[in-house]
Amino acid sequence: MRAAEALFPGSSTTKEGSSISDRTFMYGKPSSSSDLLMFCLPYAGRGASIYRQWWESPGRGIEFVPVQLPGRENRVRESHIHDLRELVESLAADIAPHTGRPYALFGYCMGATIAFELAHRLPELTGRRPRHLVVAGCTPPHLQRAVSSMPRRTDDEMLTELRRLGGVPQAMLDDERLLAFALPVFRADWSALDGYGYRPAPALEVPITVLGSTDDPDVEPDKLRQWERHTNAETRVYVLPGDHFFVERFREEVRDLLVSELAVKPADAEEPPVAPETAPELVPGPGGIATALEVSGRRALGDVDTNAWRAALHDLDAAALTAMTRAVTNERLQVAPRHRWLIDRWIAALLAEGCVVRRDGALVATNEARPESADEDRVSGACATLGYGAELRDFFLRCNRNLSLLLRDRLTVQELWFQGGGFAVAESTYRDNPMARYLNAALAEAVVHRVRNGAGTAPVRVLELGAGIGATTSALLPMLAATGVELRYVFSDISPAFLKAARERFADYPFVAYELIDINDESGLSMPPADVVLSANVLHNAHDVEATLARLRRMTADDGMFAFVESSREHYQLMASMLFMLSGLDGHPRPGSADFRAAENRVCLTRTEWHEQLRRAGFALEATVPDGELDPAAVLEQYLYVTTPAGSA
Repeated sequence: MRAAEALFPGSSTTKEGSSISDRTFMYGKPSSSSDLLMFCLPYAGRGASIYRQWWESPGRGIEFVPVQLPGRENRVRESHIHDLRELVESLAADIAPHTGRPYALFGYCMGATIAFELAHRLPELTGRRPRHLVVAGCTPPHLQRAVSSMPRRTDDEMLTELRRLGGVPQAMLDDERLLAFALPVFRADWSALDGYGYRPAPALEVPITVLGSTDDPDVEPDKLRQWERHTNAETRVYVLPGDHFFVERFREEVRDLLVSELAVKPADAEEPPVAPETAPELVPGPGGIATALEVSGRRALGDVDTNAWRAALHDLDAAALTAMTRAVTNERLQVAPRHRWLIDRWIAALLAEGCVVRRDGALVATNEARPESADEDRVSGACATLGYGAELRDFFLRCNRNLSLLLRDRLTVQELWFQGGGFAVAESTYRDNPMARYLNAALAEAVVHRVRNGAGTAPVRVLELGAGIGATTSALLPMLAATGVELRYVFSDISPAFLKAARERFADYPFVAYELIDINDESGLSMPPADVVLSANVLHNAHDVEATLARLRRMTADDGMFAFVESSREHYQLMASMLFMLSGLDGHPRPGSADFRAAENRVCLTRTEWHEQLRRAGFALEATVPDGELDPAAVLEQYLYVTTPAGSA
């Protein structure tokens, strides 16, 4: 059994019977309305999800089409291909039917070599050559050397090389179970590169744009110009600051460069929308700050039909209830001690919903189980309606398939969350879906309004708690920088790995500092009270919410603001997936274990409970959005709470 299957049994993310060509395009086949398709190939060890942001943001007639390689993400059940030319043949067969319209190729590192070979092979198959070839972080083919027999190196030697290159999350490098999945992917890709030998061929009749970086340890900038020998058309070279992973760091800038290089702009094309950091400030109207925040959130939602969310949420939860029923009625059910609280929560929910009954001391399902494939279709359809990306959809499906392994701790939910070694699922959850955009936009509006108009002396102090992958931070920092106000922004988390990644990601913002702060202790009380304290999806982790809010009141200046985003309902799909993360390890307490939630094995507070706890802690509520009575988006029961210290002006 391959490593991927050992860790993720049954983890195929496509419906039964789907073809390989369907799976090559992770986010669906290219549309028929674009002026130009840009097929994007990933670098070694990674998957097509690194281009998700580009796929979501077509520009001036260009559609970015992430291309998936076998053995990872939605193609994890397929065998790796260890021969690069065999890989090119496979991909060419899948891409060829979509070359009837203008197309271009983009490749990053190993992906650049694949893109170069595809630029030769596709015209041979179709008679249609690409409009453009863009290569990034890659030595010209005729200068490439074997990767030092990398496939035959030991795991420790491969880890040393990965650390040298950088770009791999430290959390993955430190987790043996994640590495058991990731290392075979790197080994296969490096094997393909190791066996690749450039074969001289006639020069392309295609313009080549070459992207490099100043500090790439393996690609020397002065050799990039030699890509020009591979085309009779124009070659342009751009060198950006950074190391080998400069495309990751400058994702938006590289996308904009590609659009400017390749755009075919129709005469009637609309002008691009105003960038968030230059959007006009929303001034609270007659409805107060809540109205302004709702307007900001709705603007971020766009034309999403939130009226359809209730039915989608019902389908998502129904599939989770079915999966939980299968797990708890299994005669061989075993539960790790740390997950005992969660299985008790499941059983209470299943009994309340009428999914199971107790009979002769055992739990028995009340209805015949639906085919698992039918429930997976339900999940896929619900996620599409809710605007959840493929990464989050596939995470839910993997969890539903593997509940028995998760309950026994034979598999951890973190392995499914960080599949592929990156943060794609977290980004899909906390940033790249409609409700996340609504809440992040409303939270940013509240913070920026306070910074622009709040009292206090310079610099204005902003403290973000549990900042994690920086989903909220990345939206907020450009807007704060544009205010022109002198700032000190503290990015805090309990994970040194997140702080290290943030230092690199937000290095262009000199007003940002980084601190280890845990909401469950007094580590945040050593600094002066902040003018603005904010968090997103953090406070439910409090062991004792009353004690945590009391500390947060001391951390907030008397004339300051405290704003946070929280879910107020444990949807069944979350109970079957993300709540596994909250089971304490090695005797550590779990969220809610020291307050009123413990009696019900509950994590989330209701909206009414938050209002009461905030009042007790000395905060006055200024706004809760979306409106729980009037806004259909509130069906998800995810809210932004904006407060000020009671008695402040």
